[in-house]
Amino acid sequence: MLPLLTQGGGAEKYFTNLARNLSNKGYKTDVITMNESFFKIFARLLHIFTHGNFFRKIDISGRETEIVVKNRLGNSNWIKSSFINLRKVLGQYDIIYSKNEIVDLLLLKLIGYRKLPPIIIGVHTSIFYPNTKSFNSKLHNFLYLSSFYKWLLRGARCIHLSNKFTKNLVDEKFDIKSELIYYPFSLNEITAAIKNVKSPMEFNPHKKNIAFVGRLAEQKGIASLVNIIERIAKKEKINKKIVFNIFGSGDKKNEKIINDLQKKYFFVKWHGHIENKYILKILSQQDLFISTAKWETLPFNILEAQVVGLPVIAFSIPGPKDIIINGTTGLLVNDDLEFCSEIEDCILGRKVFDSKVITDNIKEKFSSEKIYSEIIAMFQKYLTDWK
Repeated sequence: MLPLLTQGGGAEKYFTNLARNLSNKGYKTDVITMNESFFKIFARLLHIFTHGNFFRKIDISGRETEIVVKNRLGNSNWIKSSFINLRKVLGQYDIIYSKNEIVDLLLLKLIGYRKLPPIIIGVHTSIFYPNTKSFNSKLHNFLYLSSFYKWLLRGARCIHLSNKFTKNLVDEKFDIKSELIYYPFSLNEITAAIKNVKSPMEFNPHKKNIAFVGRLAEQKGIASLVNIIERIAKKEKINKKIVFNIFGSGDKKNEKIINDLQKKYFFVKWHGHIENKYILKILSQQDLFISTAKWETLPFNILEAQVVGLPVIAFSIPGPKDIIINGTTGLLVNDDLEFCSEIEDCILGRKVFDSKVITDNIKEKFSSEKIYSEIIAMFQKYLTDWK
C-alpha cells in the first residue's frame, strides 16, 4: 500500500494485523509502503486537488508512532520503498496483496503485472459510494466504475471483497475472479488487549456514554452527526442522561465544527485522536456506539464496538449491514430522524440488547481461525495457479 502505516486508518490497521498473524502462522509476511519522500509528493498532490494547497506545510507524521506500529507487526517487517526500487523489493516475495486504490494499483501497473509475482487486490476503499454530495465523491464513483479502473484490475489474479454488496457489484461490472472473505477478529486478542491496557480517561458512570469513533470527514457522515446532536439538544429528557463522546480528528474545518458543538452543548465531549491501543478499552466503558458513515467496506470501528458487546446504530449501508443483525446486535436506520429516534429508545430503555449475543455474533461470523484459513487458502489457490 502507498500510505505510511503511521497514518493509523482502518486499512493500515488491517494490513498490520494481517501481516503479524500470517507470520505467526508460519507464512512470512511483510508490509511494503512507499517511503517518506514519495509519500510527501503524493500528499502534496492530494492536498492540491482537495484543498488547493500548493505551498502550505504538510504534516505526514500520521496518528501513530513508528515504534508502536513496528511492535504491533510482531515478526513481520515494515519496508519503505522508493519507486525506483519497488520492483526489486516486491520481486522477493511469492505473492503480492495490494490495496485497491487507484494510486496503489497504478504503481504496480507502471512496473507491469507480468514482471511481478501474482497480485491479489484487497478492497479496503469502497469502489462505489452510495451517498454522494461532494464533487470528490462523485468523481470517485466515476473513476472506480470506469474503463480505466477495469484496465488497472486487468492482470491481477483475483479481487478480495469484504462485503456482499461490493462482491455483487464486482461480479456484475468487472471481468475478474472474486472472493468474499470478511475481516478476522480474535476474541482472545481483544480480551487480552482490554485487560492489559489502562484507559487514558475516565467516563461518568452515572450517565449513558455514547461513542463516535472515526475521521471527521464527509465519508464518516459529519453533517449527519451534527444534525443528530442538534436534534438531541432539543430533547431534555435525553440529553440530561447522556455524554456524547466523540473520538477522532480531521481537517481544520471539521474539527472547528465539532469543537463548536462541544462548547455549545454540555453533553458533547470531543476527545480528538486516540491511539489505537486505547480504543478497545475506551469502547468497553461505553453504553452505545453510533456510526454515521455514508459509505464503508467493513468498518473496523463497528467490529471493535461489537466485539466488546456494544450495541451499534448505523446507517443501512454495505459494511454495517454485513456486521449488525438489525434489532438483535444493533439497529440499521435510513435517515437522521430515525437515527435520533433509535438513540432515544436505547437511552430510555425501550430497546435493550444482550452484550453476550452481540459478542457471540462477532465471535462466530468473524472467527479468526476460520477466516485466516480462508485467506491462506485464497493465497495458495492463486499462487498454485500461477506456478
